[in-house]
Amino acid sequence: MRVKKRYPLDIPVPPPARQHLLNEILRYANALFRAEADEYEEFQSDGRYPAWLSRLSDRMVARIKTTLDRLDDSDPDALLLIYHGLQWPHIEKELRMLLWEIAKQYEQGNVQPIAVEAALSQSGLKQQDTTPTETLAAQIKRLQNECEFTAEEMAEALKVEPRSIYKHLAGQTVPRRNHRAAYEKLFSERLKRSVTLQKVSERSLESQ
Repeated sequence: MRVKKRYPLDIPVPPPARQHLLNEILRYANALFRAEADEYEEFQSDGRYPAWLSRLSDRMVARIKTTLDRLDDSDPDALLLIYHGLQWPHIEKELRMLLWEIAKQYEQGNVQPIAVEAALSQSGLKQQDTTPTETLAAQIKRLQNECEFTAEEMAEALKVEPRSIYKHLAGQTVPRRNHRAAYEKLFSERLKRSVTLQKVSERSLESQ
């Protein structure tokens, strides 16, 4: 999912895929954790087992951080995390939530070879549908209502004038990328789940 820093004018730039990349990272973490934890199931009755799982989670998080740093630095002419709108603090938070849920299954002896989507669902991180069916304005309005935010509260969080928020809600202007990221952060923190706003043209909506 690495994206070149420069593209010829006749080649379209790939769209950011924040949620897709995040889910791939979580799948990788799920596989790494289980591969090692499955080797030590016979020690579940040991009183140190929960602490061992906790340390395993820490090692997995550190290993994934190292892997992502290596990927980001391996090609100076390409972008990865920053292009897709991901930062390590957010990735780490999602990783720890997922690994905590899986570790709890191991502690309870209730581990099954489930797909990562099931673990994501149980930890509140279920993959979102990547096919947008709403305009940005409709998505923001729906999430505003779900979060019970006023336009003024959102304006303060985004550090913009309230009239800009009203224009976003009415679909009169399209939020810039940094504003979309700020909306996502605001909604994600309130709802305690990962929120991604997706651009969609009116034409694509009309064709549905």
